[in-house]
Amino acid sequence: MYETVLVASDGSEQARAALEHALDVAERTAATVHVLTVVDTTSNPMTFGVDEIETIDRAAADLVDEIVAAYDGVDVEVRGDVRRGSPADVVLEYGEEIDADLLVAGQRGDGLTQTLLGSTTDRLARMTTVPLLVVPANG
Repeated sequence: MYETVLVASDGSEQARAALEHALDVAERTAATVHVLTVVDTTSNPMTFGVDEIETIDRAAADLVDEIVAAYDGVDVEVRGDVRRGSPADVVLEYGEEIDADLLVAGQRGDGLTQTLLGSTTDRLARMTTVPLLVVPANG
């Protein structure tokens, strides 16, 4: 049923729960899981210097690398990527790019999680043209 599953991740507990559900679906359907972290360049009014931007980008890349490495050797192919922009828009664009047939995201959390997987999940639910699996905060 599903061949390409896209899961949005920020490293939070809600995102980890979403990833576990994505992996479960992928294992049952022999799908590939794409883990995407989005560096939000639209919501913070602060101006960052080059060093700070590089640090944020590196942290996001490290997060994705750690997630992919953690699932190396499982029966599911896991790929990762980092993009910049408005999280919901980037998730949808990336989903189209990889021809995702299922999106998975965690439900509202707090702090960074709320920014990435709270309002983002709500926007995904309103804008997606493919099924969206929303994993509750309590997993």
